[in-house]
Amino acid sequence: MEYGELKKNWAWLLGLGIIFVTLGFAGLLLLPLVTITSVAIFGAFMLVAGALQIAQGIAKARDWKSRGLHILMGVIYVIGGIATLENPVLATTVLTLVLGFSLIAIGAIRIGVAFQNRDVSQWALMTLSGVLTIFLGVLIVLQWPWSSLWAIGLFVSVDLIMSGANFIAIALAAKAEGERTPARG
Repeated sequence: MEYGELKKNWAWLLGLGIIFVTLGFAGLLLLPLVTITSVAIFGAFMLVAGALQIAQGIAKARDWKSRGLHILMGVIYVIGGIATLENPVLATTVLTLVLGFSLIAIGAIRIGVAFQNRDVSQWALMTLSGVLTIFLGVLIVLQWPWSSLWAIGLFVSVDLIMSGANFIAIALAAKAEGERTPARG
């Protein structure tokens, strides 16, 4: 892998990784807060996106056959964003239930894909991935509405930890590569 300038400037990426990991672990300690905050931010994004889509539909899509549908989609986004911001706890509860059922469906599809690809050497691992995804979805649904307090925050926190670990690994690999190859110039 080519690390370019990162071989000399790896420390900033290492620092970023450490910050991500720290935030992720802090998030694990504050799962309800991270969950509700994430959903509220999502609601704000929906509101802004809807307003922009409405503006685009009104100002820029005058000749489009689907102009009315574009405006309607924007209105739906705005309504969803307002509803989410108005009651983020209810939105969290609904989104968690949707998440649980989505994971069950995705897990079943993964298992189907694995069985369609039994000639691939890793099809059993693909099947296991589907089973674990179904298990997670069932866990969320069976613990609902209480899972609304932890599920989304857990996913955000674990993603921060994994992203941070990725940054740390790249930084350390770039540092090692920089120590092996002398700097030019």
